[in-house]
Amino acid sequence: MVHILLIEDNPGDVLLVKRALQEHRIAHDMYVVRDGGEALDFVARMGRPGEAPCPDVLLLDLNLPKVDGPEVLGEFRKHPDCANTPVIVVTSSDRQEDRIRMAGFGIAHYFKKPIDLEAFLKLGSVVRDIIERRVA
Repeated sequence: MVHILLIEDNPGDVLLVKRALQEHRIAHDMYVVRDGGEALDFVARMGRPGEAPCPDVLLLDLNLPKVDGPEVLGEFRKHPDCANTPVIVVTSSDRQEDRIRMAGFGIAHYFKKPIDLEAFLKLGSVVRDIIERRVA
């Protein structure tokens, strides 16, 4: 069972991520937080008794309300249990500046949200590949 943290404010995209994981038969527990402020609170509590552990994979949108994705990722990387957790940026941004900035955080993959359903479902194979590499 894989623990996944999804930080995404768009309910439609949350459903698409869930479907992509289901399509690729990835057994998982998923925690969903819907804005950057909530994400910072979640990260601060991770690993404490009764709270969620550091996830095996983080799926992160860049454009979040309250606190943006890069700031959330910076705090996530400071958590002692999450410094090496694979991060997949799942975003509508295709700006080169965003790609370069995220590469500086050592992300595992930058997934540009496509408008086509079949293309979006390929996110499941990206997650599966990253999980398999981490286990190997």
